Amino acid sequence: MSVKPPMGPVCARCPVVLGASCCEVKEGEHLATLTRADVERIAAHTGLAPRRFVAEEYLTDEEAAGYEARRPLYRGYFRRGPVRLTLATRAGACVFHERGRGCGLPADVRPVACRLYPFERWPDGSWSVQVGRYGNLAEARADGGACLAVEEAESLEDVLAAFGTSRESVEGLGAQLAEEARAHGRG
Repeated sequence: MSVKPPMGPVCARCPVVLGASCCEVKEGEHLATLTRADVERIAAHTGLAPRRFVAEEYLTDEEAAGYEARRPLYRGYFRRGPVRLTLATRAGACVFHERGRGCGLPADVRPVACRLYPFERWPDGSWSVQVGRYGNLAEARADGGACLAVEEAESLEDVLAAFGTSRESVEGLGAQLAEEARAHGRG
């Protein structure tokens, strides 16, 4: 069975059907991990000081090591210390989230983690949906809180199609994120 054709851009449908998008978080959740390159790109485009859109999450050394172990694209990110930069929230959503419109940043300015979402490279080198939220397609669909593209998909290829992307594009973004994460750790 193939994926149902979307009734519009899948990301625009999530708030209507699910009541929220991936740009909105529950209490205690954090948004996308930022690299220094993300921060520089956003600051250059918006003219905002980083303190206006960056939040810091302090981890223990063990938590930082676990984060990198589960998310190989972030290996080296915490080399300078166990502080994770994330997008700041305002009223439970990303500071750049525009209700009814989505992200207010142009696609090429958005954090690489946002552009890569919901795809993530697993420690064994394979690609699937975000490990931290879902684990795999079956768990995502069973949980009921996944993005519509994931919930409606029968395979990873269906999720790729829903986002209008390809494995090659996802792998390219993954390579960019891995390089930016290593550079982030080097300072």
